[in-house]
Amino acid sequence: MNQVGLRSHYVSSIFAARLMNRRQRGLICTISSWGGMSYIFGAAYGAGKSACDRLAADMAVELKPDNIASIAIWPGIVGTEQIARFADNTSTEGELDPQRTLMRDRYNWETPLLTGRAIAALAADAKVLGYSGKVQIVAELARRYKLVDQAGNRPASLRSLRFLLGAQFPALRDRDTLIPDLIIPWPLLLWGALQAPKT
Repeated sequence: MNQVGLRSHYVSSIFAARLMNRRQRGLICTISSWGGMSYIFGAAYGAGKSACDRLAADMAVELKPDNIASIAIWPGIVGTEQIARFADNTSTEGELDPQRTLMRDRYNWETPLLTGRAIAALAADAKVLGYSGKVQIVAELARRYKLVDQAGNRPASLRSLRFLLGAQFPALRDRDTLIPDLIIPWPLLLWGALQAPKT
């Protein structure tokens, strides 16, 4: 998680920045996750993703004089081969558990292609430096730049009312286009999800 994921982002960013410095422009995207803000898979995952977000933010400060943008990118649920195998192995036990059926139904999945299209759109945006040092969510970039995924669909952001209701209530998934695609503000979304350190 940290040796390959975090360290590789750091090392490759050094070499990329050296190349971009010669042209005095560029974009470095650090692939991160919601796990940088809230618990998902475990402590090592959360620490690694938080560090990726911080890496992107601090690089933005250092690379700004060279006109190089540094952005943390958060994909949604990406249907990689490993995630697809996990979904295939999800049994029908716990049929009433929305989290289990969420994976099994492949609800609101994205492909890696959508992340690539979002990064390409950012790279072509003349105002990309305005996003530097910030987190950008792939589904929200897709909406901003009018991008679609491989099958021509546009997944909702994981902080969208559309996704949140569909994730919690499986019966709504087939009709989720009737639910407004409203973005929930971070404070409301994370209310109670994050615990402050105990002193």
